[in-house]
Amino acid sequence: MDRLTLPFDALTEMGESSVPASQLGRRERKKKAVRDTIRKETLRLIGRHGVEGLTIDAICDCVDIAKKTFYNYYATKHDLMVELCQAELLQRTDQLIDEVLDSGKSLEQQLSHIVEVFINREQLAGGVERELIAYSVGTMSANISQGASQLAFINSSFLRLYERNSKDLKPGLSPVFCAEMTVGMFNAITLNWVHDEDYDSETRYRELLAFILSSMLA
Repeated sequence: MDRLTLPFDALTEMGESSVPASQLGRRERKKKAVRDTIRKETLRLIGRHGVEGLTIDAICDCVDIAKKTFYNYYATKHDLMVELCQAELLQRTDQLIDEVLDSGKSLEQQLSHIVEVFINREQLAGGVERELIAYSVGTMSANISQGASQLAFINSSFLRLYERNSKDLKPGLSPVFCAEMTVGMFNAITLNWVHDEDYDSETRYRELLAFILSSMLA
């Protein structure tokens, strides 16, 4: 599956926002600057008030724009939150997969590195990141279409990992199956971590790594 063809409503806009400013026209640079400021101030407000305390009025006050201008970029607060979750969480995971694939290491070492990153992420996660993760998890359960899109995106990232290392999988196991099972188990740990501050996610991730290595790798 080509990750660029996945049905993410905001994926195109995210791609545009990552284009170097020098390659954009004057109007596009101005729009990008406003969008970047909206996202930056929204993250700051989430850190202070949480997602529940976040309002469009507060965002507009911080960015110094009219509400009408905000709605030129986002139809709702939810649309803005979805974009932030995609940029701050999903895209980072996709980049992590790219990094391990470029490392030249074995699949076992790549998986071990991914697990360590997830462990460190949750141990060091501040209020903003936890809020974004919780919102992303909530979106997956509350909105079937957007949840399916998020899941498809993460599945495609791990599919690339297993496809590139298919020779290291046990006979009879497809990269698609391994990707879907891995993502499902990662999501289960994340869900428990979001809802239970005392949840020992580090132990679960290490147990999960041992399970994947023994059950999926040749």
